[in-house]
Amino acid sequence: MKPIITILSLAFSAAMLAGEPSSSAQTPAADDDFQLSPAVTDMIVAYTRTLPPDLPDPERWDEIDSPFSSAPGRMRIAKKIVVDKPHTRLYIMNVFGDTLSRYRVCASRERGQKSGKDDWRTPEGTFKVYGIYNSTDWTYKDTQDKCYGPFFIALWTPPFYGIGIHGTNSPYSVPGRRSHGCMRMHNEDISRVRQMVDKDTRVTVLPDFTDEDAKN
Repeated sequence: MKPIITILSLAFSAAMLAGEPSSSAQTPAADDDFQLSPAVTDMIVAYTRTLPPDLPDPERWDEIDSPFSSAPGRMRIAKKIVVDKPHTRLYIMNVFGDTLSRYRVCASRERGQKSGKDDWRTPEGTFKVYGIYNSTDWTYKDTQDKCYGPFFIALWTPPFYGIGIHGTNSPYSVPGRRSHGCMRMHNEDISRVRQMVDKDTRVTVLPDFTDEDAKN
């Protein structure tokens, strides 16, 4: 009986010893005396190319030298607007060509490329945005009516000026072809669109169908 007890005791002791971590398996202590080589140290000290970031002021876009920018702390993906005059629709798209949203618009009464002042046509092509304005109290030159809605997105369309995308006091005119040259939107829609527009936005106005297109 005693030899059996002795064998069991020895086996139990061996198992206990096997479960204890050996001193050689422990994580070695950090080397507090580690230093970079003199050559690497001199290279780090001599490095002077790091400059403070040149962040734009989001409230003063006209003073930013770069044509593309984003507000400090934010990374915006540039969006573009496509106005389909023939189908009286406006599309917000990202740089990858994905349609983010679409809205109904009222385009110019006359069809075709703008060729003169007050010809009731919308310029066709791709244009920059040069300003977004609160147009609540703006009045039209002929009627003195407040007809521009809450916001006016002004486009750079030389040699013609005053062309833009804006709200309206005549929601029944949207969609349609009744404007003098601007693109009208419902006031709630222009309020959404203006939040997605910045100085990087490009606006493309698609051309109207020609007589040849109609024949085909």
